[in-house]
Amino acid sequence: MKTSRTEIIRSATDIIAFSGIDKLTMQSLAEDLGINKASIYHWFRSKEEILEAVFAEGHKALMAKGFRLELDGDAETVLSRIALKWTEIFSDDSLLPYLRVIFSLRYSDKRAEEEVSALSLMLKSQVGVIMNALGANDEFLASLFSSLLLVHLESILDGNDEDLEKDAAAFASILTKKKEA
Repeated sequence: MKTSRTEIIRSATDIIAFSGIDKLTMQSLAEDLGINKASIYHWFRSKEEILEAVFAEGHKALMAKGFRLELDGDAETVLSRIALKWTEIFSDDSLLPYLRVIFSLRYSDKRAEEEVSALSLMLKSQVGVIMNALGANDEFLASLFSSLLLVHLESILDGNDEDLEKDAAAFASILTKKKEA
């Protein structure tokens, strides 16, 4: 049976995401794929090279999802929309293993740390743009909502189904009251 580079990367991502980085070996990868180790060496020279491919391919897949903002509507609609979009990204079965990899390795692998930082920055930037569009130029509230989103998104990676839209609606209510005051 011939195994493709993509299958090896997908399998390596799954092993790291669901069993941990320590469980990723050439042998465990070969067993998971039902092939011999020599077949893996046809595509990759080392575990490190496989990890590089995991990060490169995961990043491409993540960026392909798009992070477009729609700013029309009231505060509740706009905040709920961003919450739903990010929830969809973090709940996407094709991205979930990669997201679990980068969040689980963010304190021990520079590439994972950079990827999580980039996602966090992207989310914070989007929240900042949304807050400005809603006329709520309050850095504290923007930071608070960004933190709320990140906590919810990480809980999704742990298998908890959080009601982020409900929290976004509650946060929109706070913004509306603040603007009226």
